[in-house]
Amino acid sequence: MNVIAVMMARGEGSTLKRKNAYPVLGKPMLWWILQEAKKAKFIDHIFVWTEDYELQMITKESGCQVIPRTKEEVFYHGGFSNPNDWGQERNDFIRKFLLNESGRKSDSIDIRVDLNCNYVLMTAEILEGMYGKLMEDRNARDIWPVSRFHGDIFQVHGDALFPVWHCQNLPRQQYPKAVLRGSGICITHEERARESVELRSIYYEVEQKCLLDVHDKEDVKLAEFYLSKQTRRIFDPYNLAEKDLQRILSSKPGSVIITGK
Repeated sequence: MNVIAVMMARGEGSTLKRKNAYPVLGKPMLWWILQEAKKAKFIDHIFVWTEDYELQMITKESGCQVIPRTKEEVFYHGGFSNPNDWGQERNDFIRKFLLNESGRKSDSIDIRVDLNCNYVLMTAEILEGMYGKLMEDRNARDIWPVSRFHGDIFQVHGDALFPVWHCQNLPRQQYPKAVLRGSGICITHEERARESVELRSIYYEVEQKCLLDVHDKEDVKLAEFYLSKQTRRIFDPYNLAEKDLQRILSSKPGSVIITGK
């Protein structure tokens, strides 16, 4: 079985100039998620699709593979090709690599791990937990990380969205839980998807800070604060507190989903 991780990384940035190379605790933002993906024992190969020379060097120095990307495939350079063609182009490169360079006997992509370098607080433990849950559930096509909403974002009764207008007759104890889904972090069982269409998405709950989606310098401050705690470094020049994370996360858009019990 071939398990690959793939990530898109643009050289510039729409919200923070050269965001993917922007320093976070002295390392490029891209570096953090690559290190965690390398620690995840189930991933065979990690690929970064980028048009930027500096990001290509960061990728190679991290021991990962570069998928060349033309500037025409980055919308802020004026060109914009079909996203479906992007996926085919990336997959063709990966399959060629699997056969010609890795020495594997099959070029099939059986498990695909989609990564997003904005999520610098994502960990190998979370990725491994997601993978384990996906493999246990034979009816699952893919799995996404989610975190609970807090009462200051939406009206929540206990840990559920309240009220739930489309099921008012449901007892409050059985209200669906309200969660925020991380965008761009997903593990897909491609082998199952090729064999059946009657599959579903499942979710893996994580702490809210792990879904901090870094887009600006304020986000970088929070990311550095929590990374310093994660890596046991003493680093808090901004006197941040938990409430700062809640305030900034509360103001950011995200993918809202309502899960079952």
